Amino acid sequence: MKAWSVLRLLLLGLMLVGLATGLHRKWLVVDWVKLTDDLGLAAPDDAEPFDFNRLIIGDQDRD
Repeated sequence: MKAWSVLRLLLLGLMLVGLATGLHRKWLVVDWVKLTDDLGLAAPDDAEPFDFNRLIIGDQDRD
């Protein structure tokens, strides 16, 4: 039973590392227009894709 708990924590840690890598390398971008369209919600026409790097890491160009 304890071995399964350790395995779950290991897999969770690997998923978090993969997510962090994806954010760092700019693999994750949310297209809000497509997302709201899939959910059946109205979206403004001038919406741009959202960059999670600016939300979580910050804008690196300002340095």
